[in-house]
Amino acid sequence: MFWVLTILTIAIVWSLRRLRPLISHAQVERLKRFHSSLSADREKVVICLGDSLTRGNMSFDYVDALARRLEPSGYTVLNAGVNGELTWNILQRIDTITEAEPATVALWAGTHDARACESDSEAARYVRQKKLPQVPDEEFFRVNYMKILDRLAEIPRVKILLLSLPPLGELGGSQADTYLERFNALIEGEAHARGFQFLPIARLLRENLLADPPEAAPIYSDRASRALGIRAAFYHYLLGWRWNRVSAHHGMKLLTDMIHLNARAGEMVVDGVEEAIRANSAERLDSSGSE
Repeated sequence: MFWVLTILTIAIVWSLRRLRPLISHAQVERLKRFHSSLSADREKVVICLGDSLTRGNMSFDYVDALARRLEPSGYTVLNAGVNGELTWNILQRIDTITEAEPATVALWAGTHDARACESDSEAARYVRQKKLPQVPDEEFFRVNYMKILDRLAEIPRVKILLLSLPPLGELGGSQADTYLERFNALIEGEAHARGFQFLPIARLLRENLLADPPEAAPIYSDRASRALGIRAAFYHYLLGWRWNRVSAHHGMKLLTDMIHLNARAGEMVVDGVEEAIRANSAERLDSSGSE
């Protein structure tokens, strides 16, 4: 009995250590403590703002990969992603972003707004879990997204990069797709209207899927995606599988659970964001040199 309890205890402790990234909020605490004017060269401070696609503990961590590329060149890259958040939730913590005074903000938000619009039951779940002030709908997303942009635009000399939302599932055809298309049209339209940069993640992923279509991808539904998400976390954190292997096991090319990205898709995001940031830095150098 002693050895059984010992082995069981070791297994539990090991599992908890492996699962720690799922419950850690270290990135949020780091951001709260940060102020670029004191901690780093403000011209090279980047904040990636969003939900779990940005947080990167349920999928490929594009922010970490971006930091590994940029930090050798003197950049500071901060992760401001929080799992499960809608645009309203992000708006409630926007002061933390503006107070850090970054040179660049990459905003990737709206996936959970689209999921919440999919059905009355999903909307009720988000109201309950995320303490929303109303039932989320398309107008709720539009208002909150615009308010986020207004607040970010208050940051002196900031460059803002807006990312379109990835598909839910690789086959398309879900109710949420209708909202994603309209949300992405709004995001792109606001980027052009306000002079912000725009990264068409949705189009890039769709083009990749058309060139290399999945053979056995599951059909998207909220229930199916949540079940796959639990399995994906188990495979990655407890069995040590890489995200690409998780995708393949679930019959997909780019997504791990019909929501989150694997490394193949995540590297496309990193490439696009890095290119935009380096272009911003070159523009700043040119403008300062001409003064």
